[in-house]
Amino acid sequence: MRSGFWQRLRRSSTKRLERFEQFVVDVIYDREHSARGRVLAGFLWTLSHLFSGLVRLRIFLYRKKILKDQPLGCLVVVVGNLTVGGTGKTPIVERLARALTEEGRKVAILSRGYKSRKEPLYRRAWRWLAHVEAPLPKVVSDGEEVLLDSTEAGDEPYMLARNLPGVIVLVDKDRVKAGAYAIRTFGVDTLVLDDGFQYLRLHGSLNLLLIDQTNPFGNHCLLPRGILREPVRNLARASYIFLTKSDEQPPP
Repeated sequence: MRSGFWQRLRRSSTKRLERFEQFVVDVIYDREHSARGRVLAGFLWTLSHLFSGLVRLRIFLYRKKILKDQPLGCLVVVVGNLTVGGTGKTPIVERLARALTEEGRKVAILSRGYKSRKEPLYRRAWRWLAHVEAPLPKVVSDGEEVLLDSTEAGDEPYMLARNLPGVIVLVDKDRVKAGAYAIRTFGVDTLVLDDGFQYLRLHGSLNLLLIDQTNPFGNHCLLPRGILREPVRNLARASYIFLTKSDEQPPP
């Protein structure tokens, strides 16, 4: 009886959480027009202005060299977007890495490893307290063999590793450390940053920005009121802009 009660309670809590998550998504995409939706939209709008200020300040500090990026002495190609959600980055990264490899370059893909298995909190706390060096980047593929599964690496790095023989695939939040490791250990001469447009610590030789033609900038608000990671005018930071999901003629 008791276990059944807790199971029902868990199911009820999960359903409530799912409904709330859908409610928030509907507000962000301007599909919810109830009084509750308007209140939440106003609150998120305030937070988005605070977030916008922090984003602008960070970019300003890097532009003025108060915060310094770190060149690694090789070709660094950044692939990213201005929004959260899928804009087709992974297929572009795959095609780009394959083309560069066919041109004779030694390529490593650097990924943050979204949804990959993270180091336990107690280990990170111990490293911080004991001043122990951070672990080496996860090597998903050494160019010859896929070494980690999707649970350890994350779905996208694992898929890239499977589809790209000859390409090194590394996962680490610190892409500067991962890039230096790839150069030192594997002798790569080209780094491709997957989802790296906002990663300003590593200087990009080429910044490729992907825009979902079907929903380029949402409601033009930054997180959490909208889907933008930074203001639309920062398109100017891109070397090239690609429209994805563009089977049809793009709107004006």
